[in-house]
Amino acid sequence: MQDKAKSADPAGEDRKYERAVLTQIIAAHPRTLRLSDLIREFGASDEFSERDAVERAARDLVKGGLLFRCEGALLPTRATLYLSELGLA
Repeated sequence: MQDKAKSADPAGEDRKYERAVLTQIIAAHPRTLRLSDLIREFGASDEFSERDAVERAARDLVKGGLLFRCEGALLPTRATLYLSELGLA
């Protein structure tokens, strides 16, 4: 039953993961997290769908300019940190 709820709103699930990944990256700052660290922290290393959701979220956040990715490391952009200080991210 729960699987049907997930598939009913894939965009909503993607946004949930994006918020969770962004929150985790901001909370860890200034420590650098790698994508593999995030996947492990989400407990998604064994299940493909969870791992894929975290990877998609990170990719979309980079594409949206909220994260910067360099050699596997994920960092919040200055704009993201500023929004976080304002309580908006």
